[in-house]
Amino acid sequence: MDIKAYISSGIIESYVLGLASEEEVSILNCIRKNNVEVEQAILEAEKALEGLADTQAMPVPLPLKQMIWNRLEAESQRTSEEEVDSIDEHTITNAPLSVPEKEIGRISNRRYSWAVAASILLALSAAANVFLYLRNDQTEHKLEAASASLQTQEVNLTVLQDKWNLVRNPMIKTISLKGVGGKQDLHALVFWDQASKAVYLSLERMPAVPKGKQYQLWAMVDGKPLSAGVFPLGIRTDSASQMLTVPKAQAFAITLEDEGGKEVPNLNELRVMGSI
Repeated sequence: MDIKAYISSGIIESYVLGLASEEEVSILNCIRKNNVEVEQAILEAEKALEGLADTQAMPVPLPLKQMIWNRLEAESQRTSEEEVDSIDEHTITNAPLSVPEKEIGRISNRRYSWAVAASILLALSAAANVFLYLRNDQTEHKLEAASASLQTQEVNLTVLQDKWNLVRNPMIKTISLKGVGGKQDLHALVFWDQASKAVYLSLERMPAVPKGKQYQLWAMVDGKPLSAGVFPLGIRTDSASQMLTVPKAQAFAITLEDEGGKEVPNLNELRVMGSI
């Protein structure tokens, strides 16, 4: 089974969302027990779903807060009225026109308790809003980072795919250019089309050029260097950039020249070289 194709088929997303059939779930559970890659893909899908749920979480609406407050106020008012109505008729007859202080204190204390409860609810609601806001903000940053990482991976994949297409083309010869003069860690690749004579250059392990400088490719033809063009500035060094057409050559080399290139190579700035 092609595991990568299975993962990209969408079955894992269906499983996490609860849309997979019993047969699909049974097969997936069997595979995940014996395949770390599938298990990891499931965990990542579950995390992505949790992040999406967080971003869609709704804060407590202000009308709901007001409704809670009004309900508490109404309940407090109703309880206060019941307290007053329950006062003994004899007590009312013999008592002053005003309500006794202890009854007033009881009613006030009850109202105070309801007010405190309402304040606590509002405080908890506000805290929940702050928590949800922070969670949403963190999720947005994670999504942005994930999106940037995905774009980078897509670019890397495109670069690799382009070079792979060149390597597997039977008409293209791949020449490895290795570092010279104590620069053994440097490396570049030349892809030379034997049919069209087109040349492509990839600077696999070459340091960034200083300002005002540019790498120049040379084809050694009958012992003489022939310019095959300069590697473009501002693009990835490991991308396969098309250079000038070379009808024939016995070797290729790269030097570091002034921006725009030279007609004759500066051998003191020779970086890599490879014979055919």
